[in-house]
Amino acid sequence: MAPPADDERADGAADGAGQAAPPTQRAEPAGIANGAVEALARLALARLAERSGRNDLSPAFLESFCTLLLEGNYRATERILETMTGGRAGYAEAADGILAAAARHLGEKWQEDGASFGEVSVAVAQIFRLNQAFGQRHTPWTRVSGQRLAIFATLPAQAHNLGIVLAAEAFRQRGWQVKLLLDTTGKDVVERVRRMRPEVVGLSVSVNDRRHQVEYLVGELRALPLRFRVLVGGSAARDFAAAVPRGWRVEAVTDIATALRDL
Repeated sequence: MAPPADDERADGAADGAGQAAPPTQRAEPAGIANGAVEALARLALARLAERSGRNDLSPAFLESFCTLLLEGNYRATERILETMTGGRAGYAEAADGILAAAARHLGEKWQEDGASFGEVSVAVAQIFRLNQAFGQRHTPWTRVSGQRLAIFATLPAQAHNLGIVLAAEAFRQRGWQVKLLLDTTGKDVVERVRRMRPEVVGLSVSVNDRRHQVEYLVGELRALPLRFRVLVGGSAARDFAAAVPRGWRVEAVTDIATALRDL
């Protein structure tokens, strides 16, 4: 349920050779009021920063690493983490410590007006992607008793991770258990939904996406013998929801607050 009308280029791969996309004027993600967007981004950044971070990283390294995050240069930051953690025991914890320290540094820059909201929002999306990519594999997942579950997912090459991240944060703030699946294949999304049995699956589709891939994913999800709501946000959400078979029960989301009240 991604509310990203901005369709930000949070993906260095899409721009070739690990280069960040050129800066663009950023719009507010659709479906979130202007002030709420910044508030959700601050909450997401604070949650990343509260983890146990490394204290042996030099200020120069943190500044350089965060500059790449602010530029949306995912491939460069990915290579740095691979170099610093690859082949080592506890690589996931090491990567998490670096990203937590980077999140704190970004928070300080934002607080001191050393970075704009647009830049920090791109960096937040990058940290979530990196955190997932370097996370501990095969970690047992536990459903929290008494909490409803929402799974938010983007497919590989979808560029608008920010909207999904902010939508997930909005659900967390309302007491939902959330599983975030960024850059995840459709097959893996379907398998996670089958095993986790969520109440809501949130997806995103923009005018720049290959809609047939999202449509195929929704069809596979609806073939599961489970009951859950499929919420779709993004700049092409309404057109997408109107075009797919009515029996798939796809709901276009233009306002997260309203969607949450209706759940």
